[in-house]
Amino acid sequence: MEWYFTELRKHKEPFQFDETMDLEQSLVERFPDVVIKCSPINFKGTVTIERDSVIIDAEISCDLTVPSSRSLKPVHMNLDFFISEIYVDNPSIIDSFAKEEVVMLVEDDVISVDKLIEDNIVLQVPMQVLTPEEEKEGVMPSGAEWQVISEMDVESEHEKQVDPRLAKLKGLLKDDPES
Repeated sequence: MEWYFTELRKHKEPFQFDETMDLEQSLVERFPDVVIKCSPINFKGTVTIERDSVIIDAEISCDLTVPSSRSLKPVHMNLDFFISEIYVDNPSIIDSFAKEEVVMLVEDDVISVDKLIEDNIVLQVPMQVLTPEEEKEGVMPSGAEWQVISEMDVESEHEKQVDPRLAKLKGLLKDDPES
């Protein structure tokens, strides 16, 4: 789905939209390492015209299947999140917005709603995704001559190791009758 920037700017009042879109094939093609499966996406919100910009405030919800970051087994997750994006057609006015606002430059008068939705869905997928079994067991993968260990294990192992130069000092304190 595409919206034309000049057409959107013709609206004097904010307008509501409520769309259900099937973007599974496009999501899997664009992000094959991130998305395995996606249910139809509900895209609901408001478009507001302000000065030389178009503001899209929307809620996006869908069910997503992604690979576990540990075993690559499918993990089901429910996404329901809010976005607010500002679109402008003049690059010189981008600096007039606050730095924390998402301001996008419209190219060829087209706002690609499909890409807007897909990009925001992928941004919602956490870096570490685990199956319920992996979360419960806490077991790390291992192979013939390798094993993944957690940061906590590395830190505790590091704390147990004593610098050999200091190990001799430990023996000195045992010989001292005052200690």
